[in-house]
Amino acid sequence: MKLKTVVLISLFFATLLIAVLYVDRKEGEKEGEEYHSRELLTFDKDAVDKLSIENASGRVVCRKVGEDWQIIEPVTVDAHRGAIQAVLANLERARLTRFLALDGESTEEAFKKYGLNSPHVKVSLHVGGRLLDTVLFGNENPSRQYVYVKKDSEDRIGMVELYRRTGVDKQWSDLRNKTTLKFKRALATKLRIESQGDTVEVTKSGEEWQMKLPTEARGDGEAIESILQGLASPVEEFVNDAPNSLGLYGLDPPALRVEVSVAENEVHSLWVGSEQEGSYYATDLSRAPVFTLDSSFVNQLNRASFELQSRKLFDFTRKEVNRIEFAYRDSSILCVRDSTVWLAVPQGRPINKLELEAILFNIEKLKVEKFPPLAQDPHRGYGLNPPRMRIRLWAGEETVGDLSLGEEEGDMVYAKRGENELICLVNRKMAESLTAERLFAPE
Repeated sequence: MKLKTVVLISLFFATLLIAVLYVDRKEGEKEGEEYHSRELLTFDKDAVDKLSIENASGRVVCRKVGEDWQIIEPVTVDAHRGAIQAVLANLERARLTRFLALDGESTEEAFKKYGLNSPHVKVSLHVGGRLLDTVLFGNENPSRQYVYVKKDSEDRIGMVELYRRTGVDKQWSDLRNKTTLKFKRALATKLRIESQGDTVEVTKSGEEWQMKLPTEARGDGEAIESILQGLASPVEEFVNDAPNSLGLYGLDPPALRVEVSVAENEVHSLWVGSEQEGSYYATDLSRAPVFTLDSSFVNQLNRASFELQSRKLFDFTRKEVNRIEFAYRDSSILCVRDSTVWLAVPQGRPINKLELEAILFNIEKLKVEKFPPLAQDPHRGYGLNPPRMRIRLWAGEETVGDLSLGEEEGDMVYAKRGENELICLVNRKMAESLTAERLFAPE
């Protein structure tokens, strides 16, 4: 871009900025603004027990019940505490930066001029059961940085930042609790998922999750926390706030039942019903509404037997491993740790320590990607009888790992842990990184 063009564009924007500032200043001179700052309202948001918002969409009234909030008008549903707190925070932090001197204008004229006769938003707060104040939010000023406001407790018209009006201009649907299942995720101690053909149950002890059903096994903490997070996330869409029959949505009986326990006698239940255009109907049994959930999350629940069991093939401490054997169909390599040095025996050939540590790291991270269909030919060997490569690990005299790798299947490889474990599929690139050839690369 030519220098002349850049200069002309810069001058244009500079002129535009000066014009806006001039208009804002002339407005101040014309209206006799007083420039100083103070709080729009003085209150403790935690002490507010009732909130009312009126706008073009209607009137919504919220009431505090214990530590939670409830919408009581125009419908009776649970409110989202965080959404209410956000509105109150906007009011608590709003500051009146300017006041207008009306210069003999009547109240009616001023209200009409500044959009306060029919305000964009009207907000009322109650503290201790008594009305604290009501604030009217009117039009934007010419620079579109501020909006005019008027409190019932004062005769003056002031100005606050435009985004404060945006922060309180809410409909009841913006403030309702959209959480799929109401529970405190950090306190969850048990998750149970029942489908027509399977029941999965995992329990938490300390920081560890254990699978109890359909088999005793280590739980995959990351996968379990992912499902709990999904259960505590917003619903896709509310369908019916007061259904006459759950059967219309495939919820009586449901296709899937989910229970989360957060205390000995506190259980939260989610029922999932029939599919509808890529979503599933569901309901939280502690509330009336029927809503929809995304199909990807419901599919995750349906795969719980596989998803929630730890898919790590091995659980060992790398620094305790002192022997590794790489066995092929026609040869083998045994590696032994001597203090901090690894050697291939019996040759005593030095080994690239960094490459060996990388192999151990990848074995530690190796996980089941998929199980082959049970309907496949039972006589098929998957390249595992004998395996094309077998890796065994020892810590002292204890075997802590035994991995067999077979034939490839697309981007995966058939694998087996130990002698009689189920056959599974693992990531092919991870499997390829375990070959012994890399051990003798120069450091």
